[in-house]
Amino acid sequence: MGDLPSVPGAEERTLSGHEHRHGKPASWVLVGVIIVAFVLGGVAIIIREWWLFWACAGVVALSIPAGKVIGIMGDTVLVEAGADTVPPAEDTGSVADPGVRVE
Repeated sequence: MGDLPSVPGAEERTLSGHEHRHGKPASWVLVGVIIVAFVLGGVAIIIREWWLFWACAGVVALSIPAGKVIGIMGDTVLVEAGADTVPPAEDTGSVADPGVRVE
């Protein structure tokens, strides 16, 4: 797997204050469980084992609140250096072309 393209002035930092830069181990376990349930649910459709499909669908559905409890979305983000200190853009007026008459 390749790395993401580099963005000038961007860095990766954790938001939740944990020491793991690329996600907590619990987050990766949850992702693994979701992938296994999703693939197994697909196989269950092919072999027509509907009880297995619905069990896998339940596991995938329950992963949403589990992810919220684990805090999976707060693991890492890509931010621009100094993005917190950049002033808002100046308001220059209308977005219309200067040659367009707006009434």
